[in-house]
Amino acid sequence: MQRARRWAVTVFAGAGSFVVCLWSARAAPFGFLPTAEADRWLVATTFATTVTTLVGAAAAWWAGDRGRSGTDPRDNRSPGTSRPPRSATRVRQSATASDAARVTQIAGHTGHAGPEERPDTVTQRATASGRAGITQVGGSDGTTGPVRGVR
Repeated sequence: MQRARRWAVTVFAGAGSFVVCLWSARAAPFGFLPTAEADRWLVATTFATTVTTLVGAAAAWWAGDRGRSGTDPRDNRSPGTSRPPRSATRVRQSATASDAARVTQIAGHTGHAGPEERPDTVTQRATASGRAGITQVGGSDGTTGPVRGVR
């Protein structure tokens, strides 16, 4: 969903939650609510405002960046802008193969990418039984060549 639509949904969710909470607090015959009309409006408005604040915070988190790093190509950065510092990248892969199954695990640098796209840590685990075959590629190894263990 586009950013403008997400913010429109956020505004409507906030307004809708306020109206629903205000109406339900006024219409509900709860025994703990004050009997005076002005006090009842005050409690209903406070309740609706509190719920709307919580709904608005959650919806704003959803509509905003949601903690994304600046590496999204749609974030309107010019190509010459430097990237933010890279965090440690870890890759973990696990597989189990049996009978005549084939498993291929590839992690890390598989093309002509720069060092900023390579993971810092690669962990690959695989278990095979029967005539199963497993190929694992990690780090900056290539995927060409014969597959070992295949007859």
